[in-house]
Amino acid sequence: MKQFWDIKSVHQDKILLFRMGDFFEMFFDDAVKAAPVIGIALTQRNKKSQDETPMCGVPHHSIAGPINKLLAAGFKVAICDQLEDPKMAKGIVKRGVTRVLTPGMVYDSDTLDGTKPHYLVSLDSSSISFLDTTTGEAFFFKSQNTTELLRFVQILPVAEIVVSQDDEALLKSVSGVLISLHEDHADALHPLLKNEAPLSAARLISYVKQLSGEESLATLSPFVERDLEHRLDISGTVMRHLEVFSTYKGEGHGSLFYSINRTQTSAGSRLLRQWLSFPLRDEKAIEQRLDSVEFWRNHVLELKRVRQILGQMGDIERRLGKISQPQCNGRDLLALAGSIHAGVSALEIFVNAAKTTANFEPLRELAYKIERTIVEEPPLATKQGYLIRQGISSELDELIELSTHSQALVARMEAEEKEKTGISSLKIRYNNVFGYYIEITNTHKDKAPAHYQRKQTLTNAERYCTDELVELERKVLSANTKRADLEFEFFEALRKQILSQCPDLLKLAHECSEVDVISSLAWLSLEEKYVRPTFSKDGALKLKASRHPVVEQTVKKNFVANDIELRKHSCLLLTGPNMAGKSTLMRQVALTSILAQMGSYVPCDEASLPIFDAIFTRIGASDQLSEGLSTFMVEMTETSAMLKNATKDSLVILDEVGRGTSTFDGMCLAQSILEHLLSDVKALTFFATHYHELTSLDQSFGQITNAHMTVAERNGEIRFLHTLVKGPALKSYGVQVAELAGLPASVTKRAKSLLRDIESKRVQASSQLSLLDSLSFETEEIHSDVAAPVMPENWKNLIDEVEKLPLMNMSPLEAMNQIAKWKEIVARTGQEA
Repeated sequence: MKQFWDIKSVHQDKILLFRMGDFFEMFFDDAVKAAPVIGIALTQRNKKSQDETPMCGVPHHSIAGPINKLLAAGFKVAICDQLEDPKMAKGIVKRGVTRVLTPGMVYDSDTLDGTKPHYLVSLDSSSISFLDTTTGEAFFFKSQNTTELLRFVQILPVAEIVVSQDDEALLKSVSGVLISLHEDHADALHPLLKNEAPLSAARLISYVKQLSGEESLATLSPFVERDLEHRLDISGTVMRHLEVFSTYKGEGHGSLFYSINRTQTSAGSRLLRQWLSFPLRDEKAIEQRLDSVEFWRNHVLELKRVRQILGQMGDIERRLGKISQPQCNGRDLLALAGSIHAGVSALEIFVNAAKTTANFEPLRELAYKIERTIVEEPPLATKQGYLIRQGISSELDELIELSTHSQALVARMEAEEKEKTGISSLKIRYNNVFGYYIEITNTHKDKAPAHYQRKQTLTNAERYCTDELVELERKVLSANTKRADLEFEFFEALRKQILSQCPDLLKLAHECSEVDVISSLAWLSLEEKYVRPTFSKDGALKLKASRHPVVEQTVKKNFVANDIELRKHSCLLLTGPNMAGKSTLMRQVALTSILAQMGSYVPCDEASLPIFDAIFTRIGASDQLSEGLSTFMVEMTETSAMLKNATKDSLVILDEVGRGTSTFDGMCLAQSILEHLLSDVKALTFFATHYHELTSLDQSFGQITNAHMTVAERNGEIRFLHTLVKGPALKSYGVQVAELAGLPASVTKRAKSLLRDIESKRVQASSQLSLLDSLSFETEEIHSDVAAPVMPENWKNLIDEVEKLPLMNMSPLEAMNQIAKWKEIVARTGQEA
């Protein structure tokens, strides 16, 4: 325990896994914290004494799962291993920390979601850098706007953020991610810090090296700068609203990514995720991707073959990451060899079909060397031998022969000695005290050759040894140890050769990922009947038979496609009931735009779109109670960000804005927001609302096109047709939708009764407003130069009441009741006059 405390004192902020025999043990607070996370029992050491020590443990051969559970829970882990063979140790076995892990530094990448990257991030005032130690991916963004940099923490899967103490304040708005402090940084001339990499990237290199050693950097790619200017701007909020990577329930199934992902490799899935996160704005780059998709569509036989091969490829990037770690074994090397063969074969199909040239032979040769060196079914342990094939080294072959066939060698020597001496009962045996010996019975001991050296005398026999037997014993007894040491040397040499070729291997992995993504998009387009989009020069949007890429796969043949056409800077104002398909229609436009700008075919019969600089959405009702924000505050905050950042080249989608407050407040806000978008921002806008009063705005704004989703009504029952037609909706059908949802009949019946009362009063209110309009006209004449009758006193009071009425604080029913009172006053005054 003294040894434990000496090591623990250096790693107080980590869970210390302390190797004891076949187990990694945890003690004291470490055990109390770790046991419930790992799901194992918490026990005690020294149970019967007063000093009961909490402890728990896991077998050393199955440590990967528990470690990853601890990392996922936000703990740092220090692995303290035995540094010498317990059989050879004198006293307590030497132990030391061989590796430190954090949530951003994974122990076993096989336990991760292969479709997601696992980013370690560093931030300073002018840059943010991302590093995935499991795949070697490394990149950074530069900006003087810290808010813009922090957006990427919302968009990308971040496991841990590393900052200096001075920069920690930049992360005050970040939650749910482990933040680690690290002050050092690598030298600016480090090979991984090319391309003017910022200080945040240098800090990540230093952090990884400190935790995992220099060799862990061998599988990393040099940091590269990602372009902000030529990417479609999509915030984390928009990603959630559009359910790009997960649904509102947090599930992958039902998201855009899940619906379009036809990739065959984990690395391809990660690249597809990256393309979806950062669609392009450069038309030339988009067209290049679309050309590649079209190439595979035109080569269907090659497409099927390459997808079949890629399905057997595995994950080169993460296998390389594992090979750079101490727990690497022979099976990892053989898996990499298989990946290389599959990857090279896939690229050869592409090269032959595209009639280009490429040289993959050096990597093929590396794969062959791995297969020639490692046995077909290697053990998990790398230091106990039996993992290197014969034929690699004559010295190793001899040791393999000795350790594997020692009994046969002894039997052969025994047969040779029987023949030489003529003693048929001669035997060669072994025991722990005397080692190997030749035993001759007393009957034949006179026949023992002169070079036999007497070793032991028994009652019935004599035991001898020879120089040859002593040499055989020395070789046999040391063969296993020497074999294990020599095999480990060959294994390490091969591992280092693989790591030395990491740049070429990562290039192969990246090219295969691109082929996988492009070919998968081609397969998707053929499978789901997508078309190649074109990009309009006049900023207009025209989608013929547009479909929602997720919903149509759910409802199969029942999805209703719609034609959508808008001029530049215009607005489609959608009205109609819930469940009619307004949200689906608007979202499919946004998702179609994302697919088009990432270089994919789109779910339409014909598609012409502008190239957007950003997509903004305000969809759904949600609150952030932990931050003290109500549903309406969240709605207004998101709308505010939209109005500030949207441009004339943006796509804006607003679904039921203003419904989180009173009717008149909400309606006035919705109208003013829409007017601002049309007059000042001039973005291409889709605006869905239940405020039917807004449909009259098309008289003032020629950019507005009123439209609604059709509903068939018969005998009080409704059926949604999901078809887009021009013109405003006449009703909202809210009560009917409530009936479909299963509300009790007594509730919906009462709602219908109330609705009839309100609608009748609305008609009365309309006529009263006409009277007030005529009143206003008459008062104007009274104040003109033309002689007019004197206004009745109670009319003056009425006008004062109208001017002072707190309209925005009244419900529609209260307003109607007030107007009814005024009507009585006007009518009575008219009779008196």
